Amino acid sequence: MLYKPAEGLQSEAASIPKSEGDPSADAWLTNFFTENHLDFETQPDEVASPEQVRFVVHLPENAVYYPCSTELFEAILKRQSRTYLHERYQEVWRVVERLVQDLIADESRRTFLTELLRIKFEHDTHDDILLPSRLEKRLFKIFIDKSKIDTPYFPAKVQQNKMVNELVAGPTFWSSFNWIDQQTILSFESLEELKSEAAKLQLRRLLNLCVASELWETGEAGAGRPKVDFNKILHRPLSGNGVKPLQDYLQRPQEAPGTCSEPPKKILWLCNDAGEIVVDLKIMRFLLGWGHKVILVVKDGFYLHKVTRYDVEHDPLLMEEVHDADHIKDPSISKKELLERLKTDTQLFIISDGTQERLNFLLTSTTFARMFKEADVVISKGEEQWRRLFGTPFQFTRDIFNVRLGPDGQEVIVSYKPKHPEAVKFSEQDLKEKANGIIREMTAAKDSGDKVIFYSAIIGSIPGQMDTAFQLLKVYVDDLRKSYKKSFIINPAEHFVPGMDADDLMYMWEVVQRSGLIDIWRFQTVEDIETSFRLLNREVAPEWLGKDATYSTGCTKEMKLAIEVQGEHPEMQIIGPATERFLRRSEYGIGKLYDRQLSDISLP
Repeated sequence: MLYKPAEGLQSEAASIPKSEGDPSADAWLTNFFTENHLDFETQPDEVASPEQVRFVVHLPENAVYYPCSTELFEAILKRQSRTYLHERYQEVWRVVERLVQDLIADESRRTFLTELLRIKFEHDTHDDILLPSRLEKRLFKIFIDKSKIDTPYFPAKVQQNKMVNELVAGPTFWSSFNWIDQQTILSFESLEELKSEAAKLQLRRLLNLCVASELWETGEAGAGRPKVDFNKILHRPLSGNGVKPLQDYLQRPQEAPGTCSEPPKKILWLCNDAGEIVVDLKIMRFLLGWGHKVILVVKDGFYLHKVTRYDVEHDPLLMEEVHDADHIKDPSISKKELLERLKTDTQLFIISDGTQERLNFLLTSTTFARMFKEADVVISKGEEQWRRLFGTPFQFTRDIFNVRLGPDGQEVIVSYKPKHPEAVKFSEQDLKEKANGIIREMTAAKDSGDKVIFYSAIIGSIPGQMDTAFQLLKVYVDDLRKSYKKSFIINPAEHFVPGMDADDLMYMWEVVQRSGLIDIWRFQTVEDIETSFRLLNREVAPEWLGKDATYSTGCTKEMKLAIEVQGEHPEMQIIGPATERFLRRSEYGIGKLYDRQLSDISLP
């Protein structure tokens, strides 16, 4: 299907900043990210690594991702649209000022907080380099720290959810939602056609309903709110380049004998506001009934009226609606555990994006990035998320949809941005098939009387040394193959496929390593590395001096696995550095082939 740009979408020709050796430009970009506390090198424990960002955003070589619309970035970059930027800053101030007015009753305390926040606001906006969303986050933190109100607006959000639930649980809504004219019924020749069309009609009406802001902006529950015109809401026209692609993605599986259907999808649903979530959950139940799995993404903590993890765990209505969901609370779940949970019969999952601000892939959690990578499609809601996803030149690693109410409130717009054509996804089945292909080679070797040797070595644990690592592995394993007769030696580098990251590799190799077919599991030693350089007729490079498999995060994990496998297959030998020396960190920075902590070490 050809991609038709969504309405108002920035052209791919729009500038994506790159680091290309221009010192002045690089300095400005670095300062921009540093001032916004979004620089990975200076804040590696808070900001996502470039590899993690690439789980979500498909970036050209040396390209830099910025978490805002192109319009805003250009305003800061070119310093030609200060009026636009200052208007955005004033929007933030109005929100913060309203927060204080709404929640602080004591006049003296209210005056203190307002003035404190004003001082910080004026200080942080002086240089016109701070993103409004980062400014907002800083001011919210000051408010929460000083007011001691951990969950601002929670009672109001509970009331909003209750109000919307009352509206959509009533007979007026269901009468409008289920209405269908007789002529439409008689136009179908089979029940199967009728069921298929009815399902599409239900989906269209639910999409209309999920952005009907009049449902959650009409006052308090039971307080004489205006009558809602459900017929108007449910019959708003759907427009945009995403209407048909979304229907195709979420089609109802065929039930007629002999027909084929698309497999169920894993849908990442980026949650929006309180009230709206009630209708979102109705759509999700609808999709679960079709066999899809839905991953509901909420905020990690307070961000105005956005739905948070606290909300789904403490709002009685939401708790009931998601009673059967799997709440994944680990912010850095491993790929293996994530796949195991997705393979269960559970269909609804809840994760946080790891942030308390607008959508920002530089600050999202490891779990969010891994779930994004495993999803088939991402559905976002509202104008704000549209700007972050569609109002930029960036493309992503998954197909993105956005559902929002048109500016005039007369139509619902469904926008679609397909994933970048070069985005690669290795499914669990892909990885298992590749692993099983290697296992078949191992089985054939053992059948012919060969010893199977697996060689674990440093591949990416030294930043910038990937090519050298491949060369060392190749020359050393080639030499072993000449020396070891009747042996089948596995060099992991020979099975590397472009696009694979550390998650993919570790998952694939664990399938191979647990096969019970390995006779000797050999780990790279200092002597092996010295021999490899000698075979290349080169001196040992400074970066490699004294290194062995104990330096590698991957090898550390593999040593633990080797000990487990040896327990099940005592005949397997382990050769290499002493086991107790494998004391490095045992988890990757996401997508990385090297250990984040060790990457900070500078060689003399």
